[in-house]
This record gives sequence, structure tokens and C-alpha cells, in this order.
Amino acid sequence: MGIYYKFFVSISCVLIISLSLFSQSYCKLSISNNVSVVEGTTIQPGDTICIQGGNRAYLLFRNLVGTAELPITIVNAGGQAVIDTDNYYGIKFFGCRFVRLVGNNVPGVQYGFKVKRVGNGAGISVDNLSTNVEIAFIEISNTAIGGIYAKTEPDCSFIATRDKFTLYDLRIHDCYLHDIADEGFYIGSSKFTGQTLTDCDTIVLPHIISGVKVYNNIVENTGWDGIQVSSAPFDCEIYGNIIRNDSYRETPYQMSGILIGGGSDCDCYNNTIIDGKGDGIDIFGSNEMRIYNNLIVRPGKNYFPGDPAYPRHGIFFGTAPDNSTSSLVLVFNTIIQPKTNGIRFFNNNSTGNLIQNNIVCEPGDLNTQGDAAYFNHNLLNTQFILWNNFFSGSIATVQFVDPLQLNFDLKPGSPVVNKATTVSNFELLFDILNRERPFHAGSDIGAFECHDIHAGISSPPENKNQLIFSPNPANGTVTFKLTEPYIENAEILIYDSFGKQMQNTKISIHSVNNSLFILDISTLAKGIYFVHISSENKTNTGKLIVK
Repeated sequence: MGIYYKFFVSISCVLIISLSLFSQSYCKLSISNNVSVVEGTTIQPGDTICIQGGNRAYLLFRNLVGTAELPITIVNAGGQAVIDTDNYYGIKFFGCRFVRLVGNNVPGVQYGFKVKRVGNGAGISVDNLSTNVEIAFIEISNTAIGGIYAKTEPDCSFIATRDKFTLYDLRIHDCYLHDIADEGFYIGSSKFTGQTLTDCDTIVLPHIISGVKVYNNIVENTGWDGIQVSSAPFDCEIYGNIIRNDSYRETPYQMSGILIGGGSDCDCYNNTIIDGKGDGIDIFGSNEMRIYNNLIVRPGKNYFPGDPAYPRHGIFFGTAPDNSTSSLVLVFNTIIQPKTNGIRFFNNNSTGNLIQNNIVCEPGDLNTQGDAAYFNHNLLNTQFILWNNFFSGSIATVQFVDPLQLNFDLKPGSPVVNKATTVSNFELLFDILNRERPFHAGSDIGAFECHDIHAGISSPPENKNQLIFSPNPANGTVTFKLTEPYIENAEILIYDSFGKQMQNTKISIHSVNNSLFILDISTLAKGIYFVHISSENKTNTGKLIVK
């Protein structure tokens, strides 16, 4: 879905640019530099509002109401529109619906709207029951608080509480935010479980967001979190963003490259997070979330360097604020030199977690924690599967192309090339650079899929053979068959959910009808295991549950 939507947006951009090459006759309303408030009284669905280039104080869009088929579009005209203000916002949407603010209307101007400075507030605010809003190609800097806020705070009128209002279909993409005092993006309420309205002495639930897409943005130098999304339980995606130097103010509980907050169920993928003082990705959401194809480099390394009292991790998974159940599919991520742990799970209400095909290199606590520095957790063994990750105390062993220049693509001879295993119920067809995955003989471990023409030349040909167990779960003995027969001798190895080989179960198998085998599992304790069968030209892995 993410790839499809990016394609859709690019087509829209081409149409808008082509319009600008003719005249501004498409403008329903042209807003001069001395006008700051745009009322929706005379604006109809499908109209285009042109904001003239040059310097201005601020922009307030009030009660602009389009439709899903005919949104109201706001574009720059004649150059870049620049806002430099001591106001409480640079651009504000008040009571707007089905509105697009897109700054790619003038060829050669990448960010048609530039919020240069906001002395007392946020760069852009989407509030007062605004919904169905798209924001794209905007530059925001030097704000007193957040870069982009998108939520309506409930008050004693009770019109913005969870039972009365939902913010639908919020899309923010291709923006550049830098030098932001608080969060780069503050999407949805962080008080998912309720907040107190002191004016009427009442506790209310803030509204949710249904449909959030935050993608292809660049976020640099934020005092707090780079991107925070909360109260977004439906259709939430955070992808393709580049985040550098988050959390420079070192404010406790406000230190993440990306934060998936309470009440959210978000997929988070293809993001690059570099040199933040916070955790790379913090997750406090609910239900099953998929975190994949992310590159996280040196998270927390500059936060009290060398002091173990201030831990910071590549990916941290904590308990949801409402204690709801949650699980992660955490696959194909690359985590480099985190201050403390590569992956840290501390969620008592989590089950069904899968940690597979990830790279973690040089976690800071390797000398004190040993292998637990790669994956540190408080879970029972039945709550997760740890399988086929590449954990290394030396970056050099992975054979990245040029780690000193932050190029963590893989050399063709890397030990992780073509070594990823199939992820159950999740087929991943692209890498962090949106290149085809798998390439040649199989997928690579980590966020990058090596596309060197020599990658995988010495690897065995790909095969579609599958291990099928019956019964499953099983105890005592289990029968398994292969969808294609083995002609030659094969060897079976069994691993537990930690990836530890069960030495006493290593056996050699000879042809028995070339496809049907019986395995004695009477010595195995209850739990989840992976059975790996290999021969000269075939390798296969299957999941087995012993009850």
C-alpha cells in the first residue's frame, strides 16, 4: 500500500506542476502578502487557492470545506511563500475538511511554503475539528514548540471527545523540518487513556485518528521526538522518512527518533534514523505492528556517553498505557552501534512477537551484558520467536559498502547475503531503498538487499520446497513431508526459539519414499522450534510446536 500511494502522489504532483506552466487562471482565489486569514465562505469544493510568493506574517485557513472527490487545494504561486512570525502558529487549519496544502506548484522551488520562524508556537497546526488534510512540500524551521501538530484538544464543549469526533485521512509527506524546539511531528493525542479538563473538572477521552500516512519527510535537529504518532488505531503507516539528530534537549520521556504512542497500531518501515540522542524507535502501541526495513545508526551514543545510568536502544518495545495486548513483527532491520541494547522488549502484555532477519552490530552493553545486549527482554520464552538474526560485535564482519560514509548497503560477499529465512504470513518484496527483494538466490538479512550483479553467484538456486508437519502441535513423534522429494541424503537440525541448536536431535535422513519422514521429538520440552533440513542443493525450514 505504501508503494502504491507514493506512485499516486507523484502523478498528482506532475499535474499540479503542469498547471503552473500556463497561468494562474486556475486560481479561484489569489491571496496577497498582506492577507493572513482565508475564510471558506466563498470557497467551493474543488477550488484552488493561490498564495502569492514573498514574505508574510502567518496564514489562517478557516472553515474550508471540500469533499473527498473535490478537495480544496492550496498552492504557492509566483515563488516561495515565506512566513516569519512571532504568532502562535505559522499556518493553521481551523474547522477545515478535505483540504490539500501542497508546495510544489512552481518549477525549481522544492518547498513552495517555508515557515522560516515561529516565535511562540508551532509551524503548522491542524486543529478545531479539521479532518481529511494533506500537507506536502513544506519547509518548517525555528519553531518555539513543535513542527507540525495535528489534533483537536477536547474542551468543556465536549465536541472533540472520542465519541463525538474522529480525525480521518491525514497525510503528511515530502516535507523538510529542521531546528524544531519540541517534536518534529506531533500527530494525535498522547493522552489516549484520558485527560482531565480542569475548567469543568471532568475526565474525557481525546479523539482518535483513522488513517495516518507520514512518509518521505526529512526531520533534523529536534529538541524532542522526531516523529510522534499516538491515538491512531486504524490504517497508520510511518515510512520512508529520514531523521537526524533527534532529542537534542535531552528531555526525559521525549526522546525518540520515531515514537508509536498509546492507542496506535502502526506499520513503521523504510525509515533512516541517524545520531539521535533518544531511542531509534519507541513503541507503546496495541495489536500487531510491523516494524521492518529500518536503518538505525548510533541511537543514544551522544546521550551521557559511557554512563550506563542513561540507557538508549535501537528499538524499544514498552507496555501500552492502557495495558492492551500487543505484538511485533520485527524483521529486516539494521541497527548499528546503539548506546545500550540493539532491541529491548519490556512489555508484560505482549505475545506472538517475531524477531527475525535483523542485523544488530556493536551494542554498547556487549561487554557487560553479553549476547543479551543484542536482544534484551523480560518476556517468557513462549511470548516470542528469535530467529535467524545476524548479531555481531564488529561492523567489519557484515561487510557493509562504506559504513564511515553511512552507506550500509551490502557487499556481494557479505555473510548475510541470501541468508534471510521466510517470514510466516508476511511476504516482503522490497528493501529500504525500494529495490526488489529477493535478488538472485534469496533475500538478505537486514534492511538492504544487495543488488550487486555478483551477489549470490555462489549460492544454491532458489527453491519453493516446504516442510509440512502433521500433526502440528505435536508430541512424541511427528511426521513431515516435503512438497518436492529429496533424491540424496539430507541432514536435519532443530533449533529452539532463541536460535540455539538442539545438539541431541541432529540426525541423518535417508530416502523414505523420497518425501515422507518420521521424527522423534520425545526429548523436546514444550515450546516452539524450527526444523532445518539441508542437502547438496536444497535448504528448507519449518516451524514446529511441541505441546
